[in-house]
Amino acid sequence: MEFKQLDITGFKSFSEKTTFLIENGLTGIVGPNGCGKSNIVESLRWCMGENSAKSMRGSGMEDVIFSGTSNRSSKNISEVTLMLDNQNKEGPAQYKEFDEILIRRKIERDKGSKYFINDKEVRAKDVQTLFADLSTGAHSPSLISQGRIGQLVTAKPIERKSIIEEAAGISGIHARRQEAETRLNAAENNLKRADELKKQQQKQLDSLKKQAEEATKYKEISREIKKIEAGLYYLKIREIEKDKSQIIEKLGEIDDEISAINIDFNHNNTLLEEENKKLSPLRDKKMESAARLQKLNLDISNLVEEEARVKSLQDKIEKSIKTIESDLEREKSISLDADLNEKRILKEKEELLRTENELIEVETTSSKELKNSKAQLDELQSKLDAILDKIERDIDENKKLSKESFKELKKLVKNITSSQEDYAEKFGKDKSIQSDSIKRKERIKNIDLELKNWRNLRSNSEKMVSELSNRKNKLLSELNENQKNPERIATSKGQNQQNLENTKKRNEEIENELIESEKKYNSINENLKEIQLKLSSFKENKARNEATIEGIENRKKDLLYSVKSELNISNEESILPQSDLTQFSPEDLPSIEDQSKKAENTKKKRDSLGSVNLRADEETEKYETEIKKMEDDRADLYSAIVKLKASIEELNQRGRERLLEAFTKVNRKFNEVYTKLFNGGTAKIELVDSDDPLEAGLEMFVSPPGKRLQSITLLSGGEQALTALSLIFAVFLVNPSPICVLDEVDAPLDDANVTRFCGLLDELTKITKTKFIIITHHALTMSRMHRLYGVTMAEQGVSQLVSVDLQKAEELVA
Repeated sequence: MEFKQLDITGFKSFSEKTTFLIENGLTGIVGPNGCGKSNIVESLRWCMGENSAKSMRGSGMEDVIFSGTSNRSSKNISEVTLMLDNQNKEGPAQYKEFDEILIRRKIERDKGSKYFINDKEVRAKDVQTLFADLSTGAHSPSLISQGRIGQLVTAKPIERKSIIEEAAGISGIHARRQEAETRLNAAENNLKRADELKKQQQKQLDSLKKQAEEATKYKEISREIKKIEAGLYYLKIREIEKDKSQIIEKLGEIDDEISAINIDFNHNNTLLEEENKKLSPLRDKKMESAARLQKLNLDISNLVEEEARVKSLQDKIEKSIKTIESDLEREKSISLDADLNEKRILKEKEELLRTENELIEVETTSSKELKNSKAQLDELQSKLDAILDKIERDIDENKKLSKESFKELKKLVKNITSSQEDYAEKFGKDKSIQSDSIKRKERIKNIDLELKNWRNLRSNSEKMVSELSNRKNKLLSELNENQKNPERIATSKGQNQQNLENTKKRNEEIENELIESEKKYNSINENLKEIQLKLSSFKENKARNEATIEGIENRKKDLLYSVKSELNISNEESILPQSDLTQFSPEDLPSIEDQSKKAENTKKKRDSLGSVNLRADEETEKYETEIKKMEDDRADLYSAIVKLKASIEELNQRGRERLLEAFTKVNRKFNEVYTKLFNGGTAKIELVDSDDPLEAGLEMFVSPPGKRLQSITLLSGGEQALTALSLIFAVFLVNPSPICVLDEVDAPLDDANVTRFCGLLDELTKITKTKFIIITHHALTMSRMHRLYGVTMAEQGVSQLVSVDLQKAEELVA
């Protein structure tokens, strides 16, 4: 069976699915520190069943799941699949039918690991046993991780012995022996517990046999009690039947009385119906008379109200006419005032327009004079500025100022002052004229607005006068109509009053006739009620007796139900035959009291037996069956223990033979490999600490060239590494493992030893079928590989795999 391929997904730094091909010869894995080279080896060991998180360099097994980077999120699942080629059918018997075997291990956060072989879920132990049968496994010496060489040197002899067990090919036998010993211990413990349980069951069985004797006596008395109680029930049922017959006779008498009363009731009921037929027409007449009387009273009341309403309407209309006349006078006055004001305002407007036209020439003249005065003032100011400029130049030129200049300046200032006064006067006059003009224009505008308002007021007043006149005419018409109503109302009142008197008289006559008829009706009705009371009394008496019969029948049913449930007698006729009264004649039967006392005394006799286990017979039989089954199970257990001991002895014997045979071969090969690696010297291994090879430890004694025979722990680091490798390679020569992983085992070696180490690897690839995977940083080791896998971290925290086949590269170069 060959290892073919390793698929890694989400394991440690391998985020994406990565395929690592396991090919013949030497396969090297290279890369810088921390890039994830050792993660490939750990994924292989993890898939083989490694359960120690510490061996996986983690605090928990979930640490093997890809934990994410700054650019990638973490994963929840990690999965590793190992493909084995089984075309030569050398695998375990249960897998010989398969050409390929896929071992897969999957872990999910918070759910733990699962193992699968060809997609069928199996136990971790099944996977570990499979690899143990192939002389490999997660803890196999053929899988040497970083630092394992040193551990092999410093390990205790008993721990180092696993190398010889692998060479002997008994790793699987050893695992099966441990499983058999575990089963043996469990079987022996079960045997002890079975013996103890049998003793307890036997004690309980002895106790149950005594209880069964008491239960038999208890059951005999219970059967006697059942017969007595059957007799008691028979007597009670007989008594019930007697009471029922007496009540049925009484019910017959009551039925006769009820028949006589029903005849009297029907006669009186007929008389009552005849009187009721006479009453109905009288009551209808009374109701009609009362309705007519009520209608007349209502009509009279309505006429009184209508009379008051007509009078109120008369007053209201007259008042409204007066109000309208007052409003007409007011509106006419408003219309007259509006007309007068309109004329006044029109006259004022004419006067303002005439004044405005007359003052237009005055405004024009004033504006012209103001403009001329302003021009004259500006001219004098310009002259003043010119004289001042001239004086300023003379001062700058240091010339003397002449008197003429001062005279001229003085005169000019005087003229300017006079001109300013004239300008101010004309300016005020012009402003006054303009202000008056503005006021006149504003007044003209206001006059137009007032004129419009007065005209609107006059128009509204005229409309209101027209409306008020129409309303007045309408009210006068209503007043004339309303004055005719009092005469009509008085006539109607007289007619209704006469009808009211006639109706009252007729109503009294009907009332007297109705009273006489009702007296006769009530007398018959009272007689009928007395008959009904008497009839009800007899019916109630009958119902009570019927209820008594029903109660008696229910009591009988209850007694029969009790007989069925307590005595298991379902037929009433079977009660007497199954009782203790069969020897009595019907006349000599005991009383219910005597039978009850007899039942009570018998029950006391049964109660004196105390607490009795009625299921003692059944439980006795059950315990006897269980004890028999325990004895059979004990015999099976003892047989299994004998077989397990024989199997363990057989496994031990085979293990010792194969271990001693492998020890001899490995010891010889160890010396040969050691001599080749060291160019001389001697080496041997010995079994120590026990005479039994299976319990003994393994110690190595070596003598490098030029040194005495000594323990391996006294050698240098490089010598220890070569010595450990010599032992491992010696095992491969005796029993080659399908795969060997060497993780930086050449680190402590110098170049010469690395060369010898690589030469030995070449020889092993030629004489064994072992596939070697070597993780290294050494250039010499890399150069001797058949192919190289490079592990890189192009993305920080994520490992990637690239491969180079050196043999094909050499062929291409050649």
